[in-house]
Amino acid sequence: MSLHEEHDEEDGGSENNTTALPIGVAQRITAYAERTNKKAEDVKQEYLAYIKDEWGCEDHTQEDDDLLIDWAEQAFVQTRKASSSSSGTWVGCFVGVADRKKDRLAAIVRSNVALFLKDPEGAIGKGRVGAFEKDGDVWAIRNKDGTTPLTNPSSEDPPHGIKTSDGWVCLLTRKGLPSSQTRIGRYAHFLGGEEKDFVANGNIQLWKVDLTNENADMALDIGRPCKISVTPPKEDCNEFFKDVLTTYDDFNPNYTNEFVAEDVRPLLNPARYWTNKEFHQMYIPIDDLEEAYDNGKQHSEINGKNITYGPLVITKGTINRMSTEPRESEYDDEGHNYSMSLSSTITGDIDCWISGAVGKMCDPFTSGWGESAFPYAENSTVFVFGRLGMKDRDGVITPKISVMGVYGDPRRCRQRASGGDTGVGQFD
Repeated sequence: MSLHEEHDEEDGGSENNTTALPIGVAQRITAYAERTNKKAEDVKQEYLAYIKDEWGCEDHTQEDDDLLIDWAEQAFVQTRKASSSSSGTWVGCFVGVADRKKDRLAAIVRSNVALFLKDPEGAIGKGRVGAFEKDGDVWAIRNKDGTTPLTNPSSEDPPHGIKTSDGWVCLLTRKGLPSSQTRIGRYAHFLGGEEKDFVANGNIQLWKVDLTNENADMALDIGRPCKISVTPPKEDCNEFFKDVLTTYDDFNPNYTNEFVAEDVRPLLNPARYWTNKEFHQMYIPIDDLEEAYDNGKQHSEINGKNITYGPLVITKGTINRMSTEPRESEYDDEGHNYSMSLSSTITGDIDCWISGAVGKMCDPFTSGWGESAFPYAENSTVFVFGRLGMKDRDGVITPKISVMGVYGDPRRCRQRASGGDTGVGQFD
């Protein structure tokens, strides 16, 4: 049954279908709902709110069909533009976020500016950059197709301009107009796969979801099953980007477990999903972390220095110490971090450093989600995802974890006491 038919049925079928939205509007609502993983009825209400706020339309039945369709195009054009045929739906759950944000365009800007300084006409002719020129009182942009006047006054710096020794240049949009020279992004780690492959074949792996612009700091429910609309990596991309899923500004996780059959949904509980060896090899028992480091460590050269780093892992442990208050840290992008230690029968305490980004985006000291969530206390058992490392403690080498995500299972977490009078006046 189509959305249009649903509206007809709700309004009394063919005998009373005057309040139904035009088919063209219903089609756009359905397409938008599929792209954003929203319910069609919710999108319909968004559309009705949009035409009321934007156009003062409180009764759509009084408007022509073609006008309502044009308004639908306006309401949903950003998502339609951002979403392409190469987009797909991934299912699974977020397990953590990277501690740092980076400018995704920094390398592109450096290479394009270098090309321009070496061969200005060649760089412009290839469409790599545009050059600003003054056109009276305004700027104009010179691209491979010619010169286009802008409305920006030439008495000010040009829009998105990059100052070089030979003048101002910029990156370009597809239409040859100035484009932003920065796009800040943060990777969120996602354990899952493309919906059709996940459901049919159980293919699960760790992905990096690139959250950019305002979404780089968005709140995420760690461990909660969801569907996300993303663009998969290209087949011929660099090796580093083969597990990177790109997003757009309208990115919005749809938290649901309905992408699998009802009898399978209990397996999506993080206590099972994060630890099941039949699903993936991410989980390492806490007493096996040292061996996992030795088996999974890698080497890299950064700024001329040889760096050794451990694998990304999931483990589980009982908290014997934690600090939920932020501690200042010059090494953390947010300027602070948090700490906890997990007990290990064999190794001893495992130090866990939780980045400021995790504290801001992922609510790491809370068990459960939504209205049922509660802050947990020490002696709770939690699941953590992060980068495994080793540290020297009094001459003894022990594992440590740079934590990117924490899941507190309500069945394993003790509720933290809160409230009461904490002032000195209580002793009067």
